[in-house]
Amino acid sequence: MNLLDSKKTQQLDYRWHAIAQVRRSAIPKDIFPWLITRFSITAKLRHAGKLRVEVIEDRWQSPTPRERIRLRLKARETARVRSVILYLDNEPVVYARSIIPARSLKGSWRYLPYLGNQPLGGYVYQSKALRRSPTEVVKLPAGLIQNSHEALWARRSVFIEFGPGILVNEAFYPAIGKATKAAGQL
Repeated sequence: MNLLDSKKTQQLDYRWHAIAQVRRSAIPKDIFPWLITRFSITAKLRHAGKLRVEVIEDRWQSPTPRERIRLRLKARETARVRSVILYLDNEPVVYARSIIPARSLKGSWRYLPYLGNQPLGGYVYQSKALRRSPTEVVKLPAGLIQNSHEALWARRSVFIEFGPGILVNEAFYPAIGKATKAAGQL
């Protein structure tokens, strides 16, 4: 099952922005800390309740043109594309889409295609050599993710340790606001 409405994603011109370029007042106050945190969202959600990962898609494919540009991939390069929903106490709180180029599957990252229903974030953050690009944010239009009828705030960044890195996109459902206080300092 693919949660993205492909017609809308093809028509939409994503305009990702550095968080400093977005008016803070435009972002719901319970969502803002999740957009700017440098900590693992997975770890923070585990403090807030029972975390469950539902894998929607996890297969080799061609990244979208925008994903390819962001990771500086060659035209025919494939990547492992992993889409999941993170549930907190059985309520969806995060939709995540990760692009893992074949050239990045080295060292400890070579095991990433075998995560199953384990969260990527909990695995990637274990590395001491991990670097992360600056976070970019966007407000996704209502209906882009099929099980959400409202606009969602999202963030993306590239985690770098091997090869071109891993592009991680995370869209936050409004229900994550309930977990903000319980998650501790974000």
